Amino acid sequence: MIAVIGSGFLGSYVLRYASAHTEEKRIGTVRAHGNIPRIDGVEWVECNVTRQEDLHRLSQRCAGEKLTVFYFAACHNIDFVLEHPQEALKINVDALRDVLDALPNIEKLLFASTDCVYGENDAQHPTFSEDAPCAPKNVYGQQKALAEQIVHEHGFTVTRLPYMFGPSLTQKPHFFDTASEALRSGKPIRMIDGLYRSALSYETAAQILFALSRLPADALPQTVNVCGDCGYSKYELGCLFAQKADAPLSLVEKISEEQGKAFFKDYRAHSAVMDNTRLKRVLGCSSIQVEGIVW
Repeated sequence: MIAVIGSGFLGSYVLRYASAHTEEKRIGTVRAHGNIPRIDGVEWVECNVTRQEDLHRLSQRCAGEKLTVFYFAACHNIDFVLEHPQEALKINVDALRDVLDALPNIEKLLFASTDCVYGENDAQHPTFSEDAPCAPKNVYGQQKALAEQIVHEHGFTVTRLPYMFGPSLTQKPHFFDTASEALRSGKPIRMIDGLYRSALSYETAAQILFALSRLPADALPQTVNVCGDCGYSKYELGCLFAQKADAPLSLVEKISEEQGKAFFKDYRAHSAVMDNTRLKRVLGCSSIQVEGIVW
């Protein structure tokens, strides 16, 4: 059975991709039934990972099943985590431990971590490989680093994810949706000329994660960067959004990194681009673009 814990932006894409590529049973957890994505062939379980009674109900539903788990449940708003660290810690660290205790029949688990665990690119690490030391510079990255330790202690796989985008499959719009709507309406969007990160579309990320999940457990790496070949500034991503919306690039207004960082409360790296050599080796592909894989 495939279990997606946290069927938000990326989780819903993984479920949709899995539904098109396997007949295996699929369940997805949502915090409330009003937030269920529109995906056929998925059984939905209401589950707040911080509530023991919900975890007990999930455990009962999964009893007797051999599980492949995609774990996406997280409090990932960087500034919210800074302002509410204990509340976020219960979700990002404590709940992960509780889920692993509640589901003892997990064969494979892919945990969604973040490039924030690395910190800031420098001359020694112009791109981060998985062997680079973790030096998170914001509270969110620190909490994710703690969660990674729990995943590794249980013998499962950490996937470090980049900036991702695409049309939301849930009731909640993604920034991509609001930006695309503005661009199609002829309204400008402001994007920061900096904050370089690796990137993937949600669809490509889901394809990669599903491909990893099909590997034998002993072939899965302990940690793997899941990202495309290149890094992008926020402005460059905005230009990509404009192209997809068939809108003029002139609608993407460039603002300085200093101006952009004034909107944030916790640290954002100038550059946190990751290296995907290990991922390509494991999957046997030659190139991973933002919206596609070259096998």
